[in-house]
Amino acid sequence: MKATCPECNSKQFVTVAHVTEDWVVNENGEFVEVFGSSDTYVVHGPRAGNIWICYKCGEEAKVEE
Repeated sequence: MKATCPECNSKQFVTVAHVTEDWVVNENGEFVEVFGSSDTYVVHGPRAGNIWICYKCGEEAKVEE
């Protein structure tokens, strides 16, 4: 997979990754705070089908698989 910015040729982008973390919740399952030094785990890293935005100029990137 390779992303390119059609505007400025930047090499950095903003996109979605899904991660987990441990939470402290109340009796209704509502978030209270992140638990201590919670380890995070990547469930799904960035995918070509996500929207990728250039970190430098804000243009939507072209992503090739």
